[in-house]
Amino acid sequence: MIGNRMLETLKNILLKVENGSGSDFSGIGIVVYSDMNGIPVFPLHSSYYDRNEGKELESILIEISKLGSPYHDGFHFISSDAKLTHISQYFSPPIVQSINVDKSKIVGGRYMAALFGSCLQNVLLTGIVTNSNGIIIFENGKEIFFKEIMWLTYCH
Repeated sequence: MIGNRMLETLKNILLKVENGSGSDFSGIGIVVYSDMNGIPVFPLHSSYYDRNEGKELESILIEISKLGSPYHDGFHFISSDAKLTHISQYFSPPIVQSINVDKSKIVGGRYMAALFGSCLQNVLLTGIVTNSNGIIIFENGKEIFFKEIMWLTYCH
């Protein structure tokens, strides 16, 4: 089991992203890793996001998680020392047949990639924030944190 410090760090990041998101929030997927070696990723952009100087990690993640951002798709990677190292990565972990999938939740590509990806050797934790499921953190193929979110709908 990952230390409580790393779990609390990821939980706080995802809570701040959720709290700072607006109606244009696309959802987010995060991978916390110890080493990128062996993690199946492919960059979705040829250019690197370079507007992160002097900004808090959570502010960057909120900004790139808006539907209007070209970087909103894919997973974003955070090193074990809590540094954002890769953004907008296609993350394609292998299917793990032995995992029990909670079908009471709405499962999609982001959910399944986070669940399966949490089983990879150099992945410490994965986390998602989605409009349909709220905040979920996975470790070793198991959900270890869940927070339902009541999304506000604005009517005109």
